[in-house]
Amino acid sequence: MHKWWARRLGSIFRAILLYSLADDTLSQWDQNPHNLWEFFSKNANLEGKIVLDPMMGGGTTVVEALRLGCKVVAGDLNPVSWFVVKKQIEDIDPDLLKTALSQLELDLGEELRKYYKTTCPECNNDAEAIYYFHCKELDCPDCDTIISLMKNFYLAKSPTGNGDVVICPECWDVFETKSAKSRAICPKCDRKFQPKEDFSARKRMYHCSNGCTPRKIISATTTNPLEYRQYAVEFYCKSCDIEKNPRLKNGRGYKKSDERDLKLLENAEKEFKKIRNDLPIPDTRIPNGVETRRALNHGYTKFKDMFSPRQLLNLGKIFRWILNHGDWKIKEFLILAFSNSLKYNNLFAKYNATQGFITDIFRTHSYSPSMSPVEANCYDTAKGRGSFTAFVNLVIEGKEYCRQPFERVFKKAKMTKIYTKIPIISKFSDNFEDLTTHSNILLRCESSEKINIPNKSVDAVVTDPPYYGNVMYSELSNFFYVWLRIALKDKYPHFRTELVQDEKEVIENRVQGKGEKEFLESLTQVFTESTRILKDDGVFVFTFHHKSGEVWGTILRCILDSGLYVSAIYPVRSEMKASTHLYDASNITMDIVLVCRKRIKSVKSEGWNNIRHKVKQMTLSLVQDLEKSGESLNPLDIYMMAFGKCLELYSQHYPQVLDGERQIGIKEAVESIRSLISENLDSSLSH
Repeated sequence: MHKWWARRLGSIFRAILLYSLADDTLSQWDQNPHNLWEFFSKNANLEGKIVLDPMMGGGTTVVEALRLGCKVVAGDLNPVSWFVVKKQIEDIDPDLLKTALSQLELDLGEELRKYYKTTCPECNNDAEAIYYFHCKELDCPDCDTIISLMKNFYLAKSPTGNGDVVICPECWDVFETKSAKSRAICPKCDRKFQPKEDFSARKRMYHCSNGCTPRKIISATTTNPLEYRQYAVEFYCKSCDIEKNPRLKNGRGYKKSDERDLKLLENAEKEFKKIRNDLPIPDTRIPNGVETRRALNHGYTKFKDMFSPRQLLNLGKIFRWILNHGDWKIKEFLILAFSNSLKYNNLFAKYNATQGFITDIFRTHSYSPSMSPVEANCYDTAKGRGSFTAFVNLVIEGKEYCRQPFERVFKKAKMTKIYTKIPIISKFSDNFEDLTTHSNILLRCESSEKINIPNKSVDAVVTDPPYYGNVMYSELSNFFYVWLRIALKDKYPHFRTELVQDEKEVIENRVQGKGEKEFLESLTQVFTESTRILKDDGVFVFTFHHKSGEVWGTILRCILDSGLYVSAIYPVRSEMKASTHLYDASNITMDIVLVCRKRIKSVKSEGWNNIRHKVKQMTLSLVQDLEKSGESLNPLDIYMMAFGKCLELYSQHYPQVLDGERQIGIKEAVESIRSLISENLDSSLSH
C-alpha cells in the first residue's frame, strides 16, 4: 500500500509471532510447514496477547499481530512510517475509493489524459503514451558539441520477442534489430553502430564523440541539474491490440518522439509555468545528508527539482483535487496512494530494458540520479506502471484483503486461497488502559526511548531495528514527507516541521554526527525500555544483518546492556527473491532472527575455546540444512550466521566466558570469530 525501505516478509514475522505466543497445541504442527499454515488459518487466535514493536517501520509486525488476534503497541518516530501504518490497518469501504476514482475521471480525466496521447506508427490512430524516454545533455567544454548522455543505445527487447529495439545515435530513430549485441544499421540514416557497446556516458564519466578528454559528469553540473530532452515513447494502441497486430505485443510498442509528442510536452511546460503557483507543490530544500548529497552534487536543490514540469503539472492537479475532497477519511487514503505514486513519477526513475518496465526512485536505498530519466503516464494507463489510478487500486485491493485475509497454498502447482478468521482492522487507543479493555492498537509517533506503559505489560517484543547505517530512513522518507506535509500538517502535529526530525533517529550517520557510540546508546535505550515492559517469561525477538563484525559486537553489547541474552538464532530470507537489493551477489540475502529473553538466573562459566568450536560446528550444520532446503548462500550469509551463533553462545555465558582464568570481552570474542571464519570456516565449507 506504500513504499517502505527494507520491509521484511510478513510470513517470517507471522511465524515468529506464532512460535513466540501460541500455546502447546502448536507443537503438534511444527514438523511440517504446510501443517503450520493450516493450523494458523484454522486455529490460531492469540487473543489476549500483547505485542510491542518499538521501531515499527513499515508495520509488518503490526499487521501480522493484528491478524493473529493480538493487541499491539507500536511506534516509530518517523511520521511517514506512522501515517503509512495507520492507513494500512484502518478500515474503509473499498467502494468509496472506487467511487472517488470515478469522480476524478469525470472532473479531470480528459484534462489529464490530453498530455499522454500519441500517434501509433502502425495504424496511425490515437494511442496512449505509457513511458517517455529522456536523456540528459551537456556541452563539451573543448569543442562545444552537445553530448547526449547514453550508457548504450539499447532501448528494450522487441515486443514480438524476435530481436531488440535500439536507438540510432545519429538521427535518434527507433527501430528493431536482430540483436543489440551485434552491429546495427539505421534504416533512416545508414549509421552503423554497436547498440550495447557504443556509449557517451559510463562509470560517471562523459565522452565526446570528437575524441575530447573524458570528464566526470558531476563536473559539468553547476547550480542546476543538467538539461534533458525526450527522444522516444513506449505506447499502447488499443486498435492494434484488438486487431492483434503481429508487430506489437498486446498493443505495446516503441517509437521515436514525433512532432506531436514534442508539441504536447511543450504545451505541458507552458501550462505549468502559467499555473504552478496555484498547485500544491512542495518548495522544501533538500537537506545535506549521506544519501541526499548525491542529489545535491547533481544540482538538485529542492525536492520539486526531482520532477519534470509535466509531472509537476499533472501531479499537482491530482493532488489539488484530492485536497479539495470533502470526506477526510477518503481523502487520507487517496493521499496515501498519491504519495506512493511519486516513487515512479520523478526524474530519478529508470527503465528496465530487459523486462520492459519502469523502476522507481528507490530501486536501491538511495537517491541515484538518472542520466536517462523515464517519465511514466502519471494519471491512468491501460498498461505499464506508475499511474495514480493503479496505486488507488492497490489500496482498494489492500483494504479488501484486510477485511478478509487469506493464505495462498500451492499444491501440485495449483493455488488455492484459505481465508483466515480475523480481519486486519484497527480499533485505535490513546492509552494503554484503553488498549487492554476496548481497543486493539496503540499507535505512537515518537521515540521509543520512553514508553508510557507499566512494567511487565507485554507478552512479546517483536521488531526489526535499523541495521546500523544500512538505510538512511529519515533522508529517504523526506521525499514523501514534503508532499504529505502539505496535506496533513494542520491535522497531525507530527507533520508540522519542515522535514522529518532525525535528532533521535537510531542510526549511524556521519552527517548527523552519529557513529557507533551514538547508535549503541540509542538502541540500548530503546531495548532497555522494551525489556522493562516485557513480562519475565516473554520473548524479545528482532531481526538483523550486517557485513561488519564490529557492528555485530555493538549489537551484542546492546543485548547484554539491556538485560537480555540470546536463547536462539535462526537464519531466514530477508526480502523477496525478486528484490532489487538481492540481485548483487555481494549482498546479504539472509537475516538473522535473534530470540532473546530476560537475564534472570545466574550463568555457568564456559571456556572460550569450547564456544569457538561450537560456533563452527553449529554454523556448518545451519549451512547444510539451508542448502538442503534449496537456499543458495554466499560467503557473507555464512559469515553472518557465524556471528549470530557467537552472539547466542557468548551471551548465554556472559560474563563468565573464560580463557583459563581470564575473561573474554566482547571485542575480543568478535575478533576471534572473524579470525575463525577466515582461517577455518571458509575452507571447511568449500569441502
